[in-house]
Amino acid sequence: MTDKDPTLIISLLEGMNATRWMILGIALLGLELATGTTYILWVAAAAILMAGVTFILPVAWELQFIVFFVLSLILLVLGHIYVRPRFKGGEPSDLNDRSRTMVGTRVKAVSDFEVGKGRVQVGDTQWAAALMTGHAKMGDELRVTGVVGATLQVEAI
Repeated sequence: MTDKDPTLIISLLEGMNATRWMILGIALLGLELATGTTYILWVAAAAILMAGVTFILPVAWELQFIVFFVLSLILLVLGHIYVRPRFKGGEPSDLNDRSRTMVGTRVKAVSDFEVGKGRVQVGDTQWAAALMTGHAKMGDELRVTGVVGATLQVEAI
């Protein structure tokens, strides 16, 4: 047989069994891990389900691919409608946003606040701060209520 022989492809398709479906499913899961799109996940799940089906039932290769296609389509639609929105939902993460983690933190004024503007000490770093109401002098304790750009919004304690 040569590489252009169409019977080679047919013989490969006819040889699909539970082991080959499982290998295909695991390979697709690896590809999903590399891309992180969740779209390949559903095709991988369909291949793994097909491994289970072909392990239990002797199914012709034509029917295997029809069932695989239908399973992939159903899982893709259900996953896109019900699962994917849950991955995107929830509270935003503070992992890489240090300023969001400072809300509620007690800070110390390192300068007098003039016209509501001054500087505060947070750990070993000084930040620009804005005081909406009241007055603050150097050394006063303040609490961070929000962040606008690189300026901390503070209030007197």
